[in-house]
Amino acid sequence: MSKRLKIGIDYHGVITQNPAFFRDLTALALKQNHQIVVLSGAKAQDVEAYLLKNNISYSAVFSLLDYFQARELATFYEDGSFFVPSVLWDRAKADYCLKNGVDLHIDDSMLYGTYFQTPFCFYSKKGERCTFIKKNVVLDFQKSAKEVLSDIVSTLSQF
Repeated sequence: MSKRLKIGIDYHGVITQNPAFFRDLTALALKQNHQIVVLSGAKAQDVEAYLLKNNISYSAVFSLLDYFQARELATFYEDGSFFVPSVLWDRAKADYCLKNGVDLHIDDSMLYGTYFQTPFCFYSKKGERCTFIKKNVVLDFQKSAKEVLSDIVSTLSQF
């Protein structure tokens, strides 16, 4: 049995870009005793509703907005918008992954990737590829979920 992994996946722009693929990938990962953490700027209840509607499996959801709201670091406006200082927001996913033992995070924003010590895979919607930013490794998300998960496990064994 390979190491049990904790895989972080961004919600907006990754899971929402290809929910059918991530439905298959997350179900397979959980079946193989890996954990899936969905990370998002949106409220956890909204993310969880989408995941349920699309049959996407997960172990946990980390909401940046809920996190900053609970710490009174988010300012809310009458129009429903909010503000969190960029210096906090931009590194929150990286901090969460490091503190919570996430082995890999998949995201479509390179801005966030600059803060990661955890292996970070930049997801490109065009061509459905994910590139590890600190290794010259590309995952092809046009392959089957089984093949992609196998590639993730193999690549992470090199870190």
